[in-house]
Amino acid sequence: MCGIAGMVIKGKLDEERIEEFIKSSDLMAHRGPDNRGVFREGNVILIHYRLSIIDFDKRSNQPFFSNDNKLVCVYNGEIYNYTDLARKYMIAQRTTSDTEIMIESFNLYGEKIIPKWNGIFSLVIYNRNEKKLNIIRDRLGIKPLYIYEDKNVFLFASESKVILDWLNDFELNLAGLSQYMWFGNTTGTDTIIKNLNKVEPGTVTTFDINSNRIISNYKYWLIQKSVEKKKYTEKQAILKLNNLLERAVERQLVSDAPIGVLLSGGIDSSAIVANASKYYQGKLDTYTAFYDYNSSSKTDLLRARKISKMFNTNHHELEINGSDIIDIFKKLVFQYDEPFGDAANIPLYQLSNLCSNDKRVILQGDGGDELFAGYRRYNVINSLLFWRLTSYSYPFLINKHWKQRMKRTNFILNQSSYSNLMAYYLSSEVPSKNPYQIFNKFFERKLHLENWKKDYENANLIFGKENKIQRLLYTDTKILLPNTYLEKVDKATMYASIEARVPFLDNELVDFSLSLSSDLKIKKNQKKYLLKKALEGTIPSEILYGPKKGFDAPYYEWLRKDLYSFAKDIFSKANQDIFDSKKCFKLLEDHKAGKEGIGSLLWKTLVLAYWVSIYEKKGKLKR
Repeated sequence: MCGIAGMVIKGKLDEERIEEFIKSSDLMAHRGPDNRGVFREGNVILIHYRLSIIDFDKRSNQPFFSNDNKLVCVYNGEIYNYTDLARKYMIAQRTTSDTEIMIESFNLYGEKIIPKWNGIFSLVIYNRNEKKLNIIRDRLGIKPLYIYEDKNVFLFASESKVILDWLNDFELNLAGLSQYMWFGNTTGTDTIIKNLNKVEPGTVTTFDINSNRIISNYKYWLIQKSVEKKKYTEKQAILKLNNLLERAVERQLVSDAPIGVLLSGGIDSSAIVANASKYYQGKLDTYTAFYDYNSSSKTDLLRARKISKMFNTNHHELEINGSDIIDIFKKLVFQYDEPFGDAANIPLYQLSNLCSNDKRVILQGDGGDELFAGYRRYNVINSLLFWRLTSYSYPFLINKHWKQRMKRTNFILNQSSYSNLMAYYLSSEVPSKNPYQIFNKFFERKLHLENWKKDYENANLIFGKENKIQRLLYTDTKILLPNTYLEKVDKATMYASIEARVPFLDNELVDFSLSLSSDLKIKKNQKKYLLKKALEGTIPSEILYGPKKGFDAPYYEWLRKDLYSFAKDIFSKANQDIFDSKKCFKLLEDHKAGKEGIGSLLWKTLVLAYWVSIYEKKGKLKR
């Protein structure tokens, strides 16, 4: 697990600027503290930072060359089935690393081999003979990769702060910014920076050195084309799910470095602990967090302790205190490259720090909710008519919280198009709140011209033939999973020099899950029906069928107390070409006074304002 970066010089660039790019890449040294390697040939530069997980020997350092020296690669990730691939394709090995199997199999079979790689990866392979860069990202976007292009350079990096640090200046991309204000992150290949994009998951982007341009974007994996629909009885599906989950966890225990598991006390992480404990050599370490402000997190703590005791793990607990928040907030806003609105990255980073004392690899449960229908909204959409009618009761509700919640539900469920319904459901905002209210009038008008729902509209077209539940499941897998949850996991864990693995996103398990009909995932008004049935007898019923607890950070309380003065200071200095400080202050004071429904917008505003201040101080952000 590593960090990669590189440059193709398209025009004239002096030597000092080239060295500055290599120096900028040090900003992601946390991704690979064990070794830095730099390859330069003509106008091509490849940079690699290594976190040694498999084959610690320097022979597996990167940039890594194919046996015939035709290919050279920089690679971030793991291919868990690399030994099987070596046997199947009779690849003679100089090392015991997965890097070698990846590059040699690509040398033999090209793009056709990529779907056979069962793992998490973003990589660039330079063909020295053909003068082409092959830029490849895993099919679900588990590992990040950014590209930037202008008339002088083509750049790529695992963390875009490397690119932003090197650029003399850059402009905001209003399309990406509009998405951030609604969702807390961008939703597709957009970022909030002009000319900077995310590589699309499941894609090989080929850049031709001779013509200095991207010549192809080959999609080697697509849900709508790669997933084969199959019919299973419930019993068949349960047996297959148990088998595939066990194999996925066993496969992802391959490592020459010690492994732990993040244990929230929920279904997914408990399932991983149950299966990992069968195969891990020695006593498994598990880690969980709870908050000083959040009483519900104590329930999760008790559940995690129960699972730890059942499977005899060496359990570690971390209390998250509000007193630490300002320093961690500042660090993470910069670490996430772009503004990122999911405050759960704070406990995840702190847990990762705890793990990093003696671990380099952690397993965790992302993907289970999207693949097996774990969110409340799947139940709501499954009973759409009932909830649509029920939502009309909101004017008669006395409790302010439930009145507002049901009013929002009524608005969402009565959207004229399903793409609008999905987009509003995934946002914490509604038009009546106007998330652009924090900007000055000129900036606000420009943002209103942007289509923040475009990725949901596109997904609705792609999956339009599916039923409503399947459409939502596929859309969440395509949009929510890579851009919110996997982004959160990668940036937080890698900041602590920890590799996070996600067994629920194993290729075979994903293919199986996506092939299932939705009525096996939601049944009798039960979310995650199939997964729960499969885990009966392994995981206690109070965990399987108890109320779902999210890994939510108590940022509402932080904004009223620990972060209040900090936020006031940031808003007082906010760039008036972008923000309306008076409106930012009003949002803060209203939240402190207990006004409901604005905490999420306030958090996103604070993250954005602080991010802008970082790059303003560096003189990077164009006005």
